[in-house]
Amino acid sequence: MSFYKEVIQNIVPNITDTQFLQLQKFVEIFREKNSQINLSAIRTPDTIWSKHIYDSLSSVDFISKNNPKTILDMGTGGGFPTIPLAILFPEIQFYPLDSVAKKLRCVDEFAHQLGLENIHIINGRAEALAHEKKHREQYDMVVTRAFAHFSPMLEMTMGFLREKQYLLAYRGPDYNHDDDIVLDYFGGFAENIMHYTLPTGEKRELWYIKKVEPMMPQYPRHIGTPKKEPISRNDIL
Repeated sequence: MSFYKEVIQNIVPNITDTQFLQLQKFVEIFREKNSQINLSAIRTPDTIWSKHIYDSLSSVDFISKNNPKTILDMGTGGGFPTIPLAILFPEIQFYPLDSVAKKLRCVDEFAHQLGLENIHIINGRAEALAHEKKHREQYDMVVTRAFAHFSPMLEMTMGFLREKQYLLAYRGPDYNHDDDIVLDYFGGFAENIMHYTLPTGEKRELWYIKKVEPMMPQYPRHIGTPKKEPISRNDIL
């Protein structure tokens, strides 16, 4: 326990004993549920702490400075980064979104077991929900760890975000210059990129993307299209 706390204190120096115990309990109940329902291929305590908890909490400093009231977690899966962040920020309302209902039921169960009252699950497809008035440009911040490719991630997230607010995109180090063109097309600007290393030694990036203008109303496109036919440099130029 002291080892994991020391690791987490590297990025959250002011974490309380109560918050750490909640994280510890989350790891335990996540492992148990993951043995019953396939939420993640990451299963051992060391890798859950390193690849899920530590990674999720790498955004804590930026969130603290920006003080959002609402955060949408796009493609939350088993509850990352929603659950760890909700533990650290009980004053922020979190909205984990996923198309897989059984995963969201697990997230809801985790929140209940941990006594978290600031988590509100959303089940549905982002391509459809982003066009609904109650979701379109209604969130102070969007976070996502769910996307392998940049273009569909932007198309499916930027419509939820209020103008002048931030998308925090957790990524591997796979930047290419076309990303800047696609980012501008969807109304965003990469204000900063934080480079960090997980306790496992893996390199990661956290992109602070500011929404500088509204996304065009036709986006996102129909369900499945952003991933099947991602907008590329050739579509824009």
